[in-house]
Amino acid sequence: MKPFSELSAEELAMENLFIRWVRFPDDQAIRSFWENWIIKYPSRQETVEKARELVLIASDWRPDSLTSQDVNSLWGRIRSSLDIIGDREAKKSTGDTSGNNSIARSIILILMSVTFLFFLFYFIFTSR
Repeated sequence: MKPFSELSAEELAMENLFIRWVRFPDDQAIRSFWENWIIKYPSRQETVEKARELVLIASDWRPDSLTSQDVNSLWGRIRSSLDIIGDREAKKSTGDTSGNNSIARSIILILMSVTFLFFLFYFIFTSR
């Protein structure tokens, strides 16, 4: 597992501790942890803000409020994020890892899809 300081906004938004902080800001222990973490890593402030926005959007999302254009836009953003992550990983690696990159992208895409479906079903059944 990567340290929080190395995560992208999308990855950070999927971390349980981060989600809990955004959704339950009155939890003193968690709030204190993240406030101190931001002080320690001020260069990650923009990433934290983007991740926070993603969590809030996912938390307030209602399945009936998405048009097909919204869904397509969301999938486009996910694919774009995966491409950026893949490019970043490719720059870090040395040697021929083209097979590994496609496998990693496939795994990430599957995980993102499962996460999306989880939110979809969660909000369908909790909005009734």
